[in-house]
Amino acid sequence: MTVFEAAAAIDTFLLLRVNRPVRYLLVAATVLHMIVVAIPNVPRAYVDYSRVPLLSGVHQHETYGTDTIGNSYVAKVVLNDPLDMYTKARLEQTPLEKATWTTEESAPYPPAALLTAAGLYAIGEATGIGFYGVVVLLAALFIALSLWYFLDTRWYLFPLLYLNFAYFGHRFVYVQDDSYLAMLVVVMIALVVARWARWARPRREASHLLMALAITMKLSPAAYVREILTMRRGTAMMFVAILLAGFVLPYFIWDNYLTIFTFHAEVKGNIYDTVAAVALVVPFTIVLWYVEARLGFDLEDRIGWSLVPFAMFIGIKMRVARHLLIVLLVPDKRGLRNIVAAIGLALHAAAPEIFRLGSVLYITTSLLFACLAYYLWRIGWATVAGVTNVLEYSTNFTNWTTFTNLTGTGNPIQVPDGSSDPRRAYRVKLLY
Repeated sequence: MTVFEAAAAIDTFLLLRVNRPVRYLLVAATVLHMIVVAIPNVPRAYVDYSRVPLLSGVHQHETYGTDTIGNSYVAKVVLNDPLDMYTKARLEQTPLEKATWTTEESAPYPPAALLTAAGLYAIGEATGIGFYGVVVLLAALFIALSLWYFLDTRWYLFPLLYLNFAYFGHRFVYVQDDSYLAMLVVVMIALVVARWARWARPRREASHLLMALAITMKLSPAAYVREILTMRRGTAMMFVAILLAGFVLPYFIWDNYLTIFTFHAEVKGNIYDTVAAVALVVPFTIVLWYVEARLGFDLEDRIGWSLVPFAMFIGIKMRVARHLLIVLLVPDKRGLRNIVAAIGLALHAAAPEIFRLGSVLYITTSLLFACLAYYLWRIGWATVAGVTNVLEYSTNFTNWTTFTNLTGTGNPIQVPDGSSDPRRAYRVKLLY
C-alpha cells in the first residue's frame, strides 16, 4: 500500500465518518486558536492593548505592517487622482510611508488590484474601521468562505491547515496581503458558485467571469485562461474582454503603467532563477492539463489547480515561498493541494532554522509533482447518477473487459490503474 492509498483509506473510513458534533467542535476549536494567534499581530497603532486589562501583557508591533503602509498610500493616491495611479506625483508620502517603500515599490499591481485597494480604503474611512480593519475583514471573509466549502467537502482540511496559523496569522493580520486576499475572495466566490452550479450552466458561466476578474487583480490564476476553449462563445468573448480591459486598456489610460511589469522582472531573482522556474513549471503545467483531462476534473478542480502554475513560477523566480503557499490555501475537495500546504507550513513551524521558507518552496513544489504522479496512476470520470457505470478496458478497441462497476452519484470518481500496458484504453458504459 502506498502513502497515497493509506491516506485515502484514512480519509474514507475514518475522517469522513466523524459525526457532525465532533466536526463542529474541532472546527470551533480551530477558529478559537486562530483568534488567539491573530491577537498579537494586531499593531498598537490600530488597537493599543495596554489599555485593555485582559490583553495588557500581549506584545504588539508598534506600527502597521509593510503591505498595509504601502497599499494604503497607493489607495490614497488613487482616491486623490485616479490618473496619478502609476506616476504618484500628486500626493506626497508620509515619513513612515517613505521609510517603508519608495513610490515605485509601493503596490506595483494591475489597475484592478489598485482600484480594489482604493475601494477598501474608502470603505474603511466611511465606516471608521480604517483600511487595516477592512483588510482584516477581507481575510475573515476568505476564511469563512473556505470553511463553508471545507464543511461541504472534506471538513478535516480546515483544522489541518489552520491549526498551524502562525505564518498566515502574521501575513493576514499584521503584514496584510490585501492584493492577494482580494483576489482569493473572488476565487472563493467563483469556487462556491461552481459548487452550487454543478447542474446549472448559467452559474458555471458566472464562475468563468469571476476567474477572469481574479486574473486582472493578480496573475496567479493565469492558467485558467485555457478554459476559454470550454466556454460558450458569448462567455469566452466576455472573458477576453475582461482581460483586455484589465491589462491592455490601462496602457492607453495611465502613464507609467508598464513599469509594474519591468519592476517585477527586476526586483528579485536572476536569469538562473527564471530558467529554473520555467524548467519546472512548463512540464508541471503540461502534466496538470493531461491529468485534468484523464481524471475528468470538474470546474471546481480546475479553478483550484489553475492557481498553482503561475504561483509556482513566480515563487521560484523571486525565491519567495509565500506566492505558492498562499494559493494552496484555496480549498481542494480532493484534498491533496491543501495537504501539501499543511506539510510545508508544519515543517517550517517545527524547525524554522532547518526548513526555511526557501526550502519549503521546493519541498511543496516536489510534493505537488508527486500529487500529479499519483493522479497519473488513476482513472477518473464524471459518473451518471442513479445508473450503473461500467468501466471497461481494451487493448484493441474490439474486445472489452469489465474493470469495475458501480452506481453513479453524479460526482467525479477515481479508481486506481495498476496496468503498465500503454495500449490499454478505457471506456464507461451505462446500464439503465
